[in-house]
Amino acid sequence: MNKRFLSLAGILVAAFSLAAFGSQPVKAASYGRIGEVTSPLRMRGKWYYKGSKALGQDPNKLYKIKIGKHHINGIKLYQADPRKTEKYALHFKKYRFIVNQTMNWGKTSIYNIDNVQWLNVTGWTAGGGNGTSYSLTTQKLHHKLLPALAIGVGYKPFIAAYAYRIPGHHQLTHEQKQAIKREILNN
Repeated sequence: MNKRFLSLAGILVAAFSLAAFGSQPVKAASYGRIGEVTSPLRMRGKWYYKGSKALGQDPNKLYKIKIGKHHINGIKLYQADPRKTEKYALHFKKYRFIVNQTMNWGKTSIYNIDNVQWLNVTGWTAGGGNGTSYSLTTQKLHHKLLPALAIGVGYKPFIAAYAYRIPGHHQLTHEQKQAIKREILNN
């Protein structure tokens, strides 16, 4: 009798707990996340650039940046509630667990300076003035005027590098792609 009662009680507890959890959807912690940011369509794709000391990179090496609809190099682009994220930045040690959970989140905004649109991405718990900004422009690469992605750092932003696409990269041979990458590196 005792075993039957315990079994029945266990089944009832399990059923009630499933019903309680099933009625309320479980949400992931937002940590001040408001919504996704969509990157400008013309910025999307793979871009290649020569490393920059301002970005903490080797100037003799070629780097790649991949911009998708809602991410840049695997960093998810979100709009943030500044009251919450500033609190995390000010009390970094206290909120270290949030830093660990938001390592692949980017606090993202789109703004204009002198009629030029910039996409700014900072760390989720970073303070003001940090981050990297991206904008479309045109630059000369070996006497050709080409579309380029300006990569800026800091508040204004300071241009640290220009990235270029490899045109028609699907039709190019491996050797042709390598030649274009060398051209970008030697610019």
